[in-house]
Amino acid sequence: MSSHNPLTQLRRLDTTSPTFHDQVCNILYGEEYTRWMSDSQGKDLLGLVNYLDNVRRCVSLFHSPLNLQ
Repeated sequence: MSSHNPLTQLRRLDTTSPTFHDQVCNILYGEEYTRWMSDSQGKDLLGLVNYLDNVRRCVSLFHSPLNLQ
């Protein structure tokens, strides 16, 4: 995999960085990613899905009961 491969770029990111989400978005919405996706198959796509699955954030929404009084 070349260093310009978006999957390689994603794997090099610091997942603890406060700008991690922005960095991921920049890669996934970039031109290199679009070109890479059109040529990718099999292991590359599985690698991307596994990576995104491992770094996703589960967001819990704060839920408070409504006070109807």
